[in-house]
Amino acid sequence: MRYIELLAPAGSMESLVMAVQNGANAVYLGGTKFSARAYATNFTEKELEEAVDYCHSYDVRVNITLNTLLKDNELEEAVSYASYLYKIGVDALIVQDPGLIYRLRTELPEFELHASTQMTVHNGEGALYYTEKGIRRIVLSRELSFEEIKEISVDLGVETEIFVHGALCISYSGQCLMSSILGGRSGNRGRCAQPCRLPYDLMDGRGTSRAKAYLMSPKDITAIDNMDEILDSGVYSLKIEGRMKRPEYVAATVQYFREEIEGYKSNKHKENLLKVFNREGLSDGYFHGRTGKDMMAFHYPKNTGVPIGKVHGDGSLQLDAPLKKGDGLRVGEKGLTVEGIRDGKDVKDSAAAGEQVRLIGRSKLPEGELYKTYDFELMDQLKRSHNGLYDKKIGLTAELTFAPGEEASLTVIYKDRTYQKSSKMVEKAQKAPLSKERVEDALKKSGEIPFVIETLHFTKFEEGFLPVKDLNEMRRLLLEDIVTYEVQNKKRTGGRQEKEAPFLEKRQEKLRLVGISTKDQLKAALDSDMKELVLYPFYRGERHLNFKDVADLLKNQEELGLKIYLKVSNILRKELHGVVSKVRDLKKHGAIEGIVTNNAGVLRALHKEFRIIGDYKMNLMNSYALHLYGEDLYMSMVSEELNRQELKDLKHKDRLITLVYGRQELMHSEYCPVGASLGGMTRETPCNEICMRDTFSLKDRMGEEFPVMTDVFCRSYIMNGKPKNLLDTTKDLQSLGFTSFRVDFTTESYEEALEILRAFKNEQALTLEAFNRGHYKRGVE
Repeated sequence: MRYIELLAPAGSMESLVMAVQNGANAVYLGGTKFSARAYATNFTEKELEEAVDYCHSYDVRVNITLNTLLKDNELEEAVSYASYLYKIGVDALIVQDPGLIYRLRTELPEFELHASTQMTVHNGEGALYYTEKGIRRIVLSRELSFEEIKEISVDLGVETEIFVHGALCISYSGQCLMSSILGGRSGNRGRCAQPCRLPYDLMDGRGTSRAKAYLMSPKDITAIDNMDEILDSGVYSLKIEGRMKRPEYVAATVQYFREEIEGYKSNKHKENLLKVFNREGLSDGYFHGRTGKDMMAFHYPKNTGVPIGKVHGDGSLQLDAPLKKGDGLRVGEKGLTVEGIRDGKDVKDSAAAGEQVRLIGRSKLPEGELYKTYDFELMDQLKRSHNGLYDKKIGLTAELTFAPGEEASLTVIYKDRTYQKSSKMVEKAQKAPLSKERVEDALKKSGEIPFVIETLHFTKFEEGFLPVKDLNEMRRLLLEDIVTYEVQNKKRTGGRQEKEAPFLEKRQEKLRLVGISTKDQLKAALDSDMKELVLYPFYRGERHLNFKDVADLLKNQEELGLKIYLKVSNILRKELHGVVSKVRDLKKHGAIEGIVTNNAGVLRALHKEFRIIGDYKMNLMNSYALHLYGEDLYMSMVSEELNRQELKDLKHKDRLITLVYGRQELMHSEYCPVGASLGGMTRETPCNEICMRDTFSLKDRMGEEFPVMTDVFCRSYIMNGKPKNLLDTTKDLQSLGFTSFRVDFTTESYEEALEILRAFKNEQALTLEAFNRGHYKRGVE
């Protein structure tokens, strides 16, 4: 069987030890800086070095998460921090920010980099693009099927990593702005407030609520039953999500996946994983290319527990499964811990399935289904999966020479390196010589160290005498030599090679781009005499533009004096090559001025044929971000998460475009809340395409409504409830050095588009009934 890495989360030192002792090949953890789990415990520098040394003593790799977007004033500190991590022996960095990637490839070229799932690599062309930029491993988007994973891993030969267990983001990672725009807590910077775990109403076009539930809250995923498909997929590393989870969770997931990898299959594995943590069960996510309401936890967004019976109206419990003192229970949203069990007049610590009992100290519980949310017995077993730092031992084979008149000599070969230690002279035995068994007993001991001599060969043995303490010392020193080498060999000297960034050729364009998605908006743009149009032919519905509309406009663009840009979807999986072919076909109808996208696959496929303009989810947040893409990217929208001062501090503003009007796309998802709630969509049943017959929005607890749009690939877009309106700041942005601007239309009518374009064209303020200012004034954490 081929080698496959099991990669475990370590949100604390206790979790890290659980991972190592239960069989992880690698761990990933965050330091106190620039980690996408800012609210995890994380590690100080001293703790981090101790953790790295501990892992390396077990030959376990350590990957550090530096996977947040960085502002200009943070980048230097991040590179310095990376230099420190390089020196202490960290094996790889998990990264997202393109500016940081560029700096690290330039200044720490030997440091292994892994593209975080936050980089939204979801097709083969995108995976190749970033490996060609110096990324060693691609953490693929969670939305890919086993078939797609195999194409990238085997057919293209890319080293890949996939999430096999844990929480699932409902939006493509790196494509979510919901927490950022609504609350100022950026998911791209590790501070997601998880608005997807809140309840929503699905509203139709008449303002009627058609469904009310936790419509955006998915179940956790698991591939515990899919090991054969995983092995066939060619993936290199299996990643368990959960740096915010308890150590017992880490112990369970690592232990069970390790057993599955090694061929020990058990129905108990999934059963126990459900007991440790689940949201209305576990799903196989997108691994089999399916989506729908089956993968969602519509009714409860936290740990659901497993059903174990019912609470009757009189407060008694009818049990379908065993119950013990210390177990955690839930009835509805009410949670409690079992302090004792009453069976008639008897008080006991446990009850069996089939019994009807009461709980001590709980005279009245609400009637309803009873769930166990904490299994005391299972958690106790998991806690005891190690009793110390060095319970797990790495077995060694040693050779010993032992004869009077010579020094005893102990030799071990470990990973092709020879270690040897000698004792003082072996004496002739005056009374009782040391037997082979006594010598073996002394040399096969092990203390607070990962290694133990399991097999001992005597290359020479003659009866003699040596104090046992000398044998112990010889063994101890040899094993310590192995640990010292394994730890110190991973540490590095040298460090940064500071270099000036190359000159980026200046752009002379002063663009006034108008993003258009409907036929009415196109008419408004033409009636307003706007000349630089960005057409998006991927939304679903008759009112939206399609490729034929684009082709027709290209035929007449010269007569109309237009410059046509094509916005290509940020998510293209199997459709990528078909869309690329369609884009190339459009050239026979007329000249395309450029392509707007943040899809790295599109960038690689088309950058030699078209000018590529990065969309705002290219996530360019600092002045070095453009350098990673070089001339592949002609220009780019700037990140939507910067405030005025941060925008002012950016360099290369001649290559950057700012959005001054538009509903930002908050989420881009394979899952559709409309199809799942009303379209009959399940794992096996296709959607009834209800989105083609009505308009829909999600309404939150505050009454804010977020339009839901769908595209021709049956993906959904959650749009901002209020459009961003910075039309009155155009002159201010020009004073900061920006020369190119964009407005973006999604849901706007013909009349609304006319009014907005008039203001845009004349650089005037426009007062709207409801709008937001984006992050222009406030910025993000």
